[in-house]
Amino acid sequence: MDILNRIFRHSPIRYAVAAGIALVIAFLSLLRTGFDLRIYYMDAFSVAGAAVILLGLLFMAAYFGAFDTFGYSFSMWRATRRYKDLYAYSEAKKEKRQKGGWTFMPFLVVGAVFLLTGLLLRIGL
Repeated sequence: MDILNRIFRHSPIRYAVAAGIALVIAFLSLLRTGFDLRIYYMDAFSVAGAAVILLGLLFMAAYFGAFDTFGYSFSMWRATRRYKDLYAYSEAKKEKRQKGGWTFMPFLVVGAVFLLTGLLLRIGL
Protein backbone atom coordinates (compact mmCIF):
# COMPACT_ATOMS: atom_id res chain seq x y z
CA MET A 1 0.00 0.00 0.00
CA ASP A 2 2.94 2.30 0.58
CA ILE A 3 3.92 2.20 -3.09
CA LEU A 4 0.43 3.36 -4.13
CA ASN A 5 0.67 6.25 -1.70
CA ARG A 6 4.03 7.24 -3.16
CA ILE A 7 2.65 7.12 -6.69
CA PHE A 8 -0.78 8.73 -6.36
CA ARG A 9 -0.90 10.76 -3.13
CA HIS A 10 0.33 14.18 -4.03
CA SER A 11 -0.99 17.69 -3.85
CA PRO A 12 -3.76 18.42 -6.36
CA ILE A 13 -1.75 21.48 -7.35
CA ARG A 14 0.99 19.24 -8.76
CA TYR A 15 -1.55 17.35 -10.86
CA ALA A 16 -3.09 20.67 -11.98
CA VAL A 17 0.31 22.01 -13.05
CA ALA A 18 1.08 18.84 -15.01
CA ALA A 19 -2.37 18.87 -16.64
CA GLY A 20 -2.03 22.58 -17.41
CA ILE A 21 1.30 22.03 -19.16
CA ALA A 22 -0.19 19.14 -21.14
CA LEU A 23 -3.25 21.18 -22.13
CA VAL A 24 -1.09 24.09 -23.29
CA ILE A 25 1.03 21.75 -25.40
CA ALA A 26 -2.09 20.10 -26.85
CA PHE A 27 -3.64 23.48 -27.63
CA LEU A 28 -0.47 24.70 -29.34
CA SER A 29 -0.38 21.52 -31.38
CA LEU A 30 -4.01 22.01 -32.38
CA LEU A 31 -3.28 25.61 -33.36
CA ARG A 32 -0.51 24.35 -35.60
CA THR A 33 -2.54 21.63 -37.34
CA GLY A 34 -6.15 22.74 -37.01
CA PHE A 35 -9.31 21.70 -35.20
CA ASP A 36 -11.04 19.86 -38.07
CA LEU A 37 -10.12 16.18 -37.97
CA ARG A 38 -9.96 13.59 -35.21
CA ILE A 39 -6.40 12.70 -36.17
CA TYR A 40 -5.34 16.23 -35.20
CA TYR A 41 -6.71 15.68 -31.70
CA MET A 42 -5.00 12.28 -31.52
CA ASP A 43 -1.74 13.91 -32.50
CA ALA A 44 -2.16 16.74 -30.01
CA PHE A 45 -2.94 14.46 -27.06
CA SER A 46 -0.13 12.06 -27.96
CA VAL A 47 2.44 14.85 -28.27
CA ALA A 48 1.29 16.46 -25.02
CA GLY A 49 1.41 13.12 -23.18
CA ALA A 50 4.87 12.30 -24.47
CA ALA A 51 6.19 15.76 -23.59
CA VAL A 52 4.82 15.61 -20.04
CA ILE A 53 6.17 12.07 -19.55
CA LEU A 54 9.61 13.23 -20.70
CA LEU A 55 9.41 16.18 -18.32
CA GLY A 56 8.49 13.77 -15.51
CA LEU A 57 11.46 11.56 -16.40
CA LEU A 58 13.72 14.62 -16.25
CA PHE A 59 12.35 15.41 -12.78
CA MET A 60 12.90 11.77 -11.80
CA ALA A 61 16.54 11.94 -12.88
CA ALA A 62 16.96 15.09 -10.80
CA TYR A 63 15.23 13.41 -7.83
CA PHE A 64 17.66 10.51 -7.90
CA GLY A 65 20.67 12.85 -7.96
CA ALA A 66 21.73 13.02 -11.59
CA PHE A 67 22.45 16.75 -11.34
CA ASP A 68 24.10 16.84 -7.90
CA THR A 69 27.52 17.34 -9.46
CA PHE A 70 26.37 20.58 -11.10
CA GLY A 71 24.77 21.82 -7.88
CA TYR A 72 27.94 21.05 -5.94
CA SER A 73 30.12 22.87 -8.47
CA PHE A 74 27.92 25.98 -8.20
CA SER A 75 28.00 25.78 -4.40
CA MET A 76 31.81 25.86 -4.51
CA TRP A 77 31.75 29.46 -5.78
CA ARG A 78 30.79 30.76 -2.35
CA ALA A 79 33.50 31.93 -0.02
CA THR A 80 32.31 29.68 2.82
CA ARG A 81 31.84 26.02 2.01
CA ARG A 82 28.91 24.26 3.62
CA TYR A 83 29.94 20.78 2.49
CA LYS A 84 33.27 19.04 2.77
CA ASP A 85 33.08 17.18 -0.53
CA LEU A 86 30.70 15.95 -3.23
CA TYR A 87 29.69 12.90 -1.20
CA ALA A 88 28.58 15.02 1.76
CA TYR A 89 26.68 17.32 -0.59
CA SER A 90 24.96 14.36 -2.30
CA GLU A 91 23.96 12.77 1.01
CA ALA A 92 22.51 16.04 2.32
CA LYS A 93 20.52 16.54 -0.87
CA LYS A 94 19.32 12.91 -0.81
CA GLU A 95 17.95 13.32 2.70
CA LYS A 96 16.21 16.54 1.70
CA ARG A 97 14.67 14.94 -1.42
CA GLN A 98 13.39 11.89 0.47
CA LYS A 99 11.32 14.08 2.78
CA GLY A 100 9.33 15.47 -0.16
CA GLY A 101 8.28 12.18 -1.72
CA TRP A 102 8.13 11.29 -5.38
CA THR A 103 7.16 14.69 -6.72
CA PHE A 104 7.79 13.58 -10.31
CA MET A 105 4.93 11.05 -10.33
CA PRO A 106 2.07 13.47 -11.14
CA PHE A 107 3.81 14.31 -14.41
CA LEU A 108 4.18 10.65 -15.31
CA VAL A 109 0.56 9.86 -14.41
CA VAL A 110 -0.91 12.85 -16.27
CA GLY A 111 1.33 12.16 -19.26
CA ALA A 112 0.19 8.53 -19.34
CA VAL A 113 -3.45 9.64 -19.24
CA PHE A 114 -2.92 12.04 -22.15
CA LEU A 115 -1.03 9.39 -24.10
CA LEU A 116 -3.81 6.87 -23.45
CA THR A 117 -6.39 9.43 -24.58
CA GLY A 118 -4.46 9.88 -27.82
CA LEU A 119 -4.36 6.11 -28.29
CA LEU A 120 -8.11 5.81 -27.66
CA LEU A 121 -8.75 8.55 -30.21
CA ARG A 122 -6.60 6.60 -32.66
CA ILE A 123 -8.64 3.42 -32.38
CA GLY A 124 -11.88 5.32 -32.61
CA LEU A 125 -13.38 5.19 -29.13
